[in-house]
Amino acid sequence: MNYTEALQYIHGTKKFSTKPGLLRIENLLNEMGNPHKSMKYVHVAGTNGKGSATSMMGSVLITAGYKTGLFISPYLERFNERMQINNTSISDDDLVRFTQKTKNHIQDMLDKGMLHPTEFELLTAMAFDYWAHNKCDFVSLEVGMGGRLDATNVIDPPEVAMIMSISFDHTRYLGDSLSQIAWEKCGIVKPGSDVVCYIHQNNEALEKIRDICEERNANFILPSEDELRVIDTGLFGSRFSYNGIETTVPLMGIHQVYNAISVIEAGRALAARGYNVTDEIIAKGIAQTQWVGRLEQVFESPYCVIDAAHNEDSVRALTTAVDKLFENREIITVMGMLADKDYEYCIPEVARRSSKFVATTPDSPRALDAKSAAEIAEKYCDDVVTEPSIEKAVDKAFEMAGENGMVLICGSLYLIGEAKTYIRGLKETDQKASGKDCNR
Repeated sequence: MNYTEALQYIHGTKKFSTKPGLLRIENLLNEMGNPHKSMKYVHVAGTNGKGSATSMMGSVLITAGYKTGLFISPYLERFNERMQINNTSISDDDLVRFTQKTKNHIQDMLDKGMLHPTEFELLTAMAFDYWAHNKCDFVSLEVGMGGRLDATNVIDPPEVAMIMSISFDHTRYLGDSLSQIAWEKCGIVKPGSDVVCYIHQNNEALEKIRDICEERNANFILPSEDELRVIDTGLFGSRFSYNGIETTVPLMGIHQVYNAISVIEAGRALAARGYNVTDEIIAKGIAQTQWVGRLEQVFESPYCVIDAAHNEDSVRALTTAVDKLFENREIITVMGMLADKDYEYCIPEVARRSSKFVATTPDSPRALDAKSAAEIAEKYCDDVVTEPSIEKAVDKAFEMAGENGMVLICGSLYLIGEAKTYIRGLKETDQKASGKDCNR
């Protein structure tokens, strides 16, 4: 098996049942010798902010000296990003080796008459095996979808569970009220765990989270707005102080401060449990966070940022940041969304802030076509063009922006991942043309 064959095998498992339940991954992990039992966890659920919080938490644990696994979904540019150790993605060789190993275990399952695991279950089990093999101490573990029946929820009670911002997404699977969605997310809440809740949680979701923590004898922690002071916020991120800790979160947008506060509370909960997580370590870990695809600058001239906002809550966070950070800039937007997302809310909110709008099509069978996106945008922006090719859409936006405009690329991870890879190629071409070392 080579790298290409490994990815083909993994993606080929999409054809197997996606019926919710933990039996398939429990059976697979049992075949593997239950590698997930050898590590401690911070388990992170939520609709928005969970990826950022997972990364910040991982950075804190690494700073504390713990060998730390990181699990994210989906990836931005390369599949290997899905499973990491100390911020380094799994190598191609290890991906092949652990895929083959997992495939062998699955065949043993099938020989015993068990059901084939899904793609996400396979990946989750493989990640546990990879981290255990490399003797990780902790894993900062991001839930894939929901919580209660998510494959990551096979772990024993985590040291800390984090419930980040909850809003409407995946309603077909998680329910059509915030209370129902919160109940699903709180499947990761287990007796004896500390549970940190996002500071600005919707009241309906917040009430459900409190009730579940009380029912399950879990320690509910809600950050205090009174303890927060934002010192400065800008393109570099935000400097803030919270309850005796002053630090910088190097991610744009005030919402990242709110995510960081949850991480501070989670870090202090770990400290109270006897782990080597001091206030100094928490502050340093947050300041050293590496996270991509969230208001990330990817080009200088024109100034270009990418953002994975794709639902109401994340688009609200994006537009709040845009209004504050780029109020005097002409914004040229490249946007494409999936058809199963709330594009009827998201596209207008971005388009009305855009002087020019390039509608494109994400590389996904679930994509909303560029023409349909453009028809919505035209009601809110006077200058809308359609360019189904992502590369040509980026070229068009850069041409429109000139040197003074700002390009915003948003709407779907499928879109921004491909756009980022293409823009990296443009940067390398520019550097070579100017005689600079593009690998420096």
